[in-house]
Amino acid sequence: MTQQNNLFSEDSVYKKKLFYDNGKQFTEVKARLIKEYKPPTPALKTHVNQTLASSAGLIQSGTSHYSASLTLLFYSKKEYADWLQYIGSQHKYYDEKGTIYVGIVTGEPDIKTAEMESKYIVTIGMSLVRKQEFEYKYMTEFIDIDNHWARQYIDEMQQLGIVATNWDADGDSVLYFRPDEAATRAESVTLLMRTYRYVDKLMRGF
Repeated sequence: MTQQNNLFSEDSVYKKKLFYDNGKQFTEVKARLIKEYKPPTPALKTHVNQTLASSAGLIQSGTSHYSASLTLLFYSKKEYADWLQYIGSQHKYYDEKGTIYVGIVTGEPDIKTAEMESKYIVTIGMSLVRKQEFEYKYMTEFIDIDNHWARQYIDEMQQLGIVATNWDADGDSVLYFRPDEAATRAESVTLLMRTYRYVDKLMRGF
């Protein structure tokens, strides 16, 4: 079972990230998400939310509607302009808990400049839908489980991030799961802790 590097903290695993749909794929916004973490706020499914969701193709594609305010720091005019032309497209947001949301920017962005107008600080509001199976965080393709009886279970646990990650520095090569080898005590403890964290997140609604 692939190990998680114990030098990585949870904060380094789950970093806030924002992506936009450029018509071909989701591209990460070249900006730093700043200010303290505030989880998206649940919102009732009102007619307004349904209208916003419809425009982004989000109806019946998630578990709940949320609203959030994000502040982005762009380090150059080009990075800001690259994102601005797609501000009306669908966005994807990873919060610090590892939860995935998709949604759209709502309202007018609050734009401020810094350092002789070379940097842009942009605060945006977002209408979001929380995803459960929209995209898996871990997509490792193990090459030694193709014909193994436990492949389905290994894939499911891997997709939840419980038994493996996709970092190159994450213990042994992630190309091999070694399904018929015995787990070490360290691997067993790691599995239990990941399971505990996963269940804890479910209990807290993340």
